Amino acid sequence: MTLKLLTAAVLLIALSAIARGQAKPSAQKPAEPTRGTISGKVTNENGQPMAGASAFVRPVNSPGAGRSTVTDADGNFQVNNLDPALYTVGANAPAYTTMPSDPSTPTFYRIGDSVNLQLVRGGVITGSVTNSLGEPLVAVRVRATRIRDPKGTSARLPYVYFLEQSTDDRGIYRIYGLAPGTYLVSAGGYGSQSYNFNPYDSDVPTYAPSSTRDDAAEVNVSAGEETSVDIRYRGEQGHTISGTVKVAGTNGSSVALVPAGGTIMPATSTFQPPGARGFAFNGVSDGEYVLIAEEYAPTAGISPMMTVSEPKRVVVKGANVSGVELTPIPLASITGRLVLQASKITECQGKRPPLLSETLVQLRRPEVDPEKEGPAFRRNYGTTASPDANGAFTLRNVSPGKYQFEPRFYARYWYLQSITLGAAPASGLRSQTSRASDAAANWTTVKSGDQLNNLTITVAEGAASIHGKTTVADPPISTTLFLVPAEPDKADDVLRFFVTGIAADGTFALNNLPPGRYWLLTQTNPDAQLAKLTKLREPEAATARTKLRHSAETQKNQIELKPCQNLADYQLKQ
Repeated sequence: MTLKLLTAAVLLIALSAIARGQAKPSAQKPAEPTRGTISGKVTNENGQPMAGASAFVRPVNSPGAGRSTVTDADGNFQVNNLDPALYTVGANAPAYTTMPSDPSTPTFYRIGDSVNLQLVRGGVITGSVTNSLGEPLVAVRVRATRIRDPKGTSARLPYVYFLEQSTDDRGIYRIYGLAPGTYLVSAGGYGSQSYNFNPYDSDVPTYAPSSTRDDAAEVNVSAGEETSVDIRYRGEQGHTISGTVKVAGTNGSSVALVPAGGTIMPATSTFQPPGARGFAFNGVSDGEYVLIAEEYAPTAGISPMMTVSEPKRVVVKGANVSGVELTPIPLASITGRLVLQASKITECQGKRPPLLSETLVQLRRPEVDPEKEGPAFRRNYGTTASPDANGAFTLRNVSPGKYQFEPRFYARYWYLQSITLGAAPASGLRSQTSRASDAAANWTTVKSGDQLNNLTITVAEGAASIHGKTTVADPPISTTLFLVPAEPDKADDVLRFFVTGIAADGTFALNNLPPGRYWLLTQTNPDAQLAKLTKLREPEAATARTKLRHSAETQKNQIELKPCQNLADYQLKQ
């Protein structure tokens, strides 16, 4: 190599080294997990580990892909090789049960989480079933239907919480593993088309002790305790409700029957297979009932599309009812996209974005009196959806009603910026509005067959958080902290209203907050319409939010949050 070439090479190496030394290190985003583990422990009501219990982990929007395992001697379990997603986790064991939770507030888990699950010893209802002569009845079906929880609250979905057993050769039955609460116990009746014939299916159900539904005795069941309930069977012949379901092609259908005017069951259902001539319910007593038919159309790769008939009321009075026709009609769908809006602010660089596979869009309906809401079994069909790799999602099988959207995502430095329902859909489909509307501040009304398009949910980077403690020693129980927008142009932005409880030790935490100026306000025993975030953001709470903001302005406790700022050990003045 010549001296000239050697000098040039040395100079090039030196310049390259200088350039590397002067360059700023790039902000690398954390690597996204590919697969992981969910672990946990199962204990009984006394905190003792339960060996040999079954534990299951199911992805929220792919329930068929769930995994199960068995706890070890210490009650521990672990499920490995799980894809990033949101999961439900549960456990069961013979004679044990879980306390039924509110289906409107489910708990989801992600890979890496550790879960503590508690099972309680189920209650037992046992007794005998005899005829009018005191002789035992063999093989009669006995049902225990839960109508209230231990707090006395009517069960929203009571038809889920019933168990059934048949009497043995002595006329004795034993139903175990019952969740605590109040039950009705009945024998016989409510038979449907079935391959297992039972001679008592055509009878009107006899409720304990020997009553109709109106005079039935209510049975209180406690965890781990046994209650004796004997039934003197009335043997009254019931009536039949029969008819047909008009389905497309060769699809089958199911038909549900419940008493009209409330959610208290028992309910019964029957299946009309493809090509069948109809359905029939036997053992029906005089009264008013509601029938609903459902048809499932298999769809490759996605959840089946459903059609559901309008509720049809039928009155039974001393005779059979035949010729009922039910015509399922398509449910609605809502198509949208979740958009991630990154920040260019230096403080927000290198932060982990939400994983779309761990993001969920939920539908929420207004809380109303269950007795006035109509048949329980038609309230919820398609209520959740997960976005794909491009952020697109579709909420299928949405029942008629009005809804708000609740995105659930997991990323510390991101916040929910907006929810809008946009332009008109394709020709022939009903549009929610001709231009974009604020779907966060308003209910979205859905009718049967609607196909609403262009729902856009924007999640932005730059969220702040506040973790702190009140300066008041021993704050009163039920003290609530509100965060309301201080900037005038944000006063009507429902997504900038937040609420959290203050713990007994005075600590509190607020996360995923949009940057900006806020008023801090504390209240003891606030209005129930304000104490829960979903209620605080409802359209009906607009006046209450305005009053809340005026009260906060009077206290003049203001804070300004910067993008991606974490305030730890914040001292809240009251």
